[in-house]
Amino acid sequence: MLAMRFKVLTVLAALSLGSAAPAYNFKGYYAPAVLESPMVDNVTYTPVGMGIVTSKAGFRVHPVTGRGDFHNGVDLSAKLNDRVYCLLDGVVTRVGWRGNLGVAVEVYHPYPNVRTIVGHLNAYSVMPGMPIRRGRVIGYAGSTGRSTGVHVHYTVVKEDTHEYIEPMQFINQVPQYVVALRSAQAQIAYSQNLKSFRKIDTKLIDVETTEDLPEGKKGKEADPPASMEP
Repeated sequence: MLAMRFKVLTVLAALSLGSAAPAYNFKGYYAPAVLESPMVDNVTYTPVGMGIVTSKAGFRVHPVTGRGDFHNGVDLSAKLNDRVYCLLDGVVTRVGWRGNLGVAVEVYHPYPNVRTIVGHLNAYSVMPGMPIRRGRVIGYAGSTGRSTGVHVHYTVVKEDTHEYIEPMQFINQVPQYVVALRSAQAQIAYSQNLKSFRKIDTKLIDVETTEDLPEGKKGKEADPPASMEP
């Protein structure tokens, strides 16, 4: 009887280990339910609500490689399948696997003319080309790509110069942008920037490369080297 129990436990353990291994390259899934949160205008939120920062943007020792690198985003704590929100009105420009970032959603915000990227998602709930509003759920937290555990990576890029913006600085300014968007001047800038926006990828992206830099920052021009994970 004891031998039989041991054999059953051994099989269960093997199945558990076997199912965990492929999670590193899990490509996520589409959860199309339209969910929105009534975000208060003058409250500062992160993409995961009042998320706690676990790794700041800037130079650091990478938790996976153990080498020094440049972390171009901020990592926010989350639980598996926690809702991930859009902080500012915009248009979804890219969705899908993104190298070390895993499953990611990119949104272009015509005002103030920036792109935001959330990575390591377990699922996404928007598709390229969709206009979305502040408070829209765009995905669910996970640990896809090169990640040490469930969390959300958040990157902000200036559209005109392709420079990285310190994410927490942007997050703290979002309430000001929300108020500004009620003005006619901001609405005009929003419309003009949207018309001149470079392009929107109309299909899911499946990039197997280990790095993903903004346009104009490829190869030797990338200084410092950008790390989109974890």
